Parts: sequence; C-alpha cells; structure tokens
Amino acid sequence: MITEFLSLLCLGLSLGFEDEKKNETLTKPYLSALPSPVVEQGRNVTLRCLGHRHNVTFMLGKLQDSGYRQEQRSAGYEAEFLLTHLERKDAGTYFCAYKTMDSQEWSEESEHLQLEVTDDRKKRRAPPGGKATRSTIAATCSCLSIFLLFLSVFLINRCTQHDLSHEESTKRTSHSKLPQQEAMDADSSDLERTSVSAERPPGSELC
Repeated sequence: MITEFLSLLCLGLSLGFEDEKKNETLTKPYLSALPSPVVEQGRNVTLRCLGHRHNVTFMLGKLQDSGYRQEQRSAGYEAEFLLTHLERKDAGTYFCAYKTMDSQEWSEESEHLQLEVTDDRKKRRAPPGGKATRSTIAATCSCLSIFLLFLSVFLINRCTQHDLSHEESTKRTSHSKLPQQEAMDADSSDLERTSVSAERPPGSELC
C-alpha cells in the first residue's frame, strides 16, 4: 500500500515538473548579422541567433514573407544561418526564435533585424568624387600653364620686334641727316670765303 502511494506520488511530481517546463516562458533571443547588416549584392551574410538554452531548435523568419522559415537544431546556445549570393529580394526584416525539446511553443521573437542589399554596380560606375576633383584640378592647371607660356612668348616676340623697328628707324633718321649737315657745312665754307675776299683791298692780290 505504501509502495503504491510512493509510486503515484513520484509520477505526479514528474508530470507536474514536465507541465511546468512546458508552460515556462522562454526568454527572447538576440539576432545579429555578420559581418554587417548592409551587404553588397552577390555577397554572403550570416545571421546569428543567440538563445538562453542549449539543446534547442532555432528558427529564422522574415517579416515580409510569412512562408519563409529556416530551422536548425543546436547543442549549444546559438545557431548561424548562412545566406549566400544575396539579391535585392533578400533584403527585409528578419527575426529568430527557439524552442526546447520538451516544449512545442516557440520563445518570444528577437528584436527585428533590417537587412539591406546594395547594388555594387552603381558604386563601380560612379568614380570617387575626390579622384575626379583632383583630375579636374590637374587638367585645369596644365591648360593654364600652357596658356601663360604662349602668352609670354607672344609678348617677348612683340617687344623684340618693337625694339628692332625703333632701332632701324633711328638709323634711317641718322643717315638722312648726314647729307643735310654736309650741305650746310659746304654753304658755310662758301660764305666764309666770300666774306674774306670782300674784306681784302683792291690790289692786295698783286702783292
């Protein structure tokens, strides 16, 4: 009689313990993205779900797609979901949850994780602004240097031609003044001889 009572007591305690484990609320897990929640198109990303129990089943879901679900058994406290060759349609809001082997109820959902998939082709087509600016500045400086060089040569040439023209005109003026000066000197000599002959008394030439 006592043996049967003890057996029933142990059975009731075990059933009550199992019911308590089934009704136990599981703490919500933590979801993160490795290496980053912003991924270029065609690359891979790992979504890691970290729970508070070991030997559990993890689930990854997507807020925009109710039919999207990945499950993974783990002996530890976390599970990693690898998403490969990402496309624009893979972007969205993800969450994870877990449940124990003894419970059929999932834990609270983790905080939502926003995954962004960027178009790397646009980045490749658009050159960096710094390089483009440096190239533009270099080209402008080169054009300005060439313009200043041509301007200097032009001014030097103009000045040289002006000096040569002035020198030639000076020489022409000097040559044109020489015959006039000689003529004036000749006239002056003739006048002097005429005045001298006029001053001499008559008959002085005979002496």
